[in-house]
Amino acid sequence: MSEEILLQLFDRLGHIENTLHLLVESHKRLEAEQQEMRKEQQEIRREQQEIRKEQQEIRREQQEMRKEQEEFRRIQQALLEGQKRLEEEQAHIKAGQKELYDLMSALLHRQDETDAALEALAMDVHKLHGEVSSIHQRLDSLEKKVDAHVQSFTDELNNAKLDIAFLSNKVIEHEREIYKIKNIIL
Repeated sequence: MSEEILLQLFDRLGHIENTLHLLVESHKRLEAEQQEMRKEQQEIRREQQEIRKEQQEIRREQQEMRKEQEEFRRIQQALLEGQKRLEEEQAHIKAGQKELYDLMSALLHRQDETDAALEALAMDVHKLHGEVSSIHQRLDSLEKKVDAHVQSFTDELNNAKLDIAFLSNKVIEHEREIYKIKNIIL
């Protein structure tokens, strides 16, 4: 029966070690994916919650082990060694978390620089918008001047047409007079 319990405990330790190994691998993968840090921040938070859950599970398992400690005096040394490995791995995980927090700080700083650049770009766009508005105002003014010149030209053209019509009528009247005078003379 004690060998069975020993195997169960080793299975549990193996599960815990596998879980911690997966967490370490997950942290390494996160470090390699810095370009997707914004998306990964949510993943980090989720993984941290999983780590906390697993740490709580580890603590529960440790409490159970302490309760069973009297029955399993011969395997107590193996449990203590396993616990020491877990603590070392937790220290590695904490170091990895610190590194991730440093990376996040660097990214936030980089984001501040990007925001400043975007703000400068927005100011340039506003300046260009003002210049375009000024150009539109000048074009409107030119259109009004052209419209005024077109109206003046149209008025002068209409006056010229009236003058030509008047002169044409006068020429016709004079030709009639000349025709009458020719008929009288001949």
